Amino acid sequence: MAEFIEITDVTLRDGLQDQPEVISTADKIQIADLLVGAGYVNLELASFMRADWVPQMADAEQFLTQWQAPSGIRRHVLVPNAKGLDRALSTNAETLVFVVSASNPHNLANINRTTDQSLAALRPLVVKAKTSGRSVIGAISTAFGCPYQGQVTPSEVVHVLESYLEAGVDTVILADTIGAATPAIFQEILAHATRTLDPMFIGLHLHDSGTGLESLIDLAIAAGIRRFDTAIGGLGGCPFAPGAPGNLKAEDLLPYLERHGFDTGIDYRKLPTIALTIGLALGKRSAFSV
Repeated sequence: MAEFIEITDVTLRDGLQDQPEVISTADKIQIADLLVGAGYVNLELASFMRADWVPQMADAEQFLTQWQAPSGIRRHVLVPNAKGLDRALSTNAETLVFVVSASNPHNLANINRTTDQSLAALRPLVVKAKTSGRSVIGAISTAFGCPYQGQVTPSEVVHVLESYLEAGVDTVILADTIGAATPAIFQEILAHATRTLDPMFIGLHLHDSGTGLESLIDLAIAAGIRRFDTAIGGLGGCPFAPGAPGNLKAEDLLPYLERHGFDTGIDYRKLPTIALTIGLALGKRSAFSV
């Protein structure tokens, strides 16, 4: 039996958040239905950022309320702060994602807090989320490089990881926010992270800078990583990280994993139809190469 690798689709949150077009709730529901039809179980659907900062997420509560997710689907949402947590807890989202940057300059630039200040504020939020019966993911942004400070050290990444574990998160995601990871840096960071936490509880959120993601995927699998975020058509990027490229493309990763003997439970042959639907919703008929 093929070994299973868990894929979380981030198209509807990370994929859309930096798009100039705002698509309708009805279009989001159609896309979510198509993703489920292709076999996705984990979908990151929304964030609870202020609407004037990320207008594409202004309908977060409406989308989560109106979409009738089939049984067994896990709805992930990004939670930026205490107010965002209250909004998230008013919805049916099963999994809440918190984000802190390993890079202090990046954290300061984004939310005017140091990394340690963010981690201190996070702890009671994680407790509240867990008490409410939600799963919690702690994402570490700029884990492999920062647009402000450049290289990020393993100790900076491990510091955030250990703080997340102390707070009680279930899973940790290492995010290559600007696609800066080289194989050497990537392997070093992963080695330190997997000495701190079992790799079965570590996921990767990679952005495609065109520098050879397949080698990073191979290194990750060799290190025991079995969780990856992807987006249809590689859509997305961080609006708060200058130069951030698009996300890891599902159409590339899923067949690559299948060729290497892994099972994702997702029929990647259905992805071109989803990409076309997203492109039409965005008014970009040829937005994706699939």
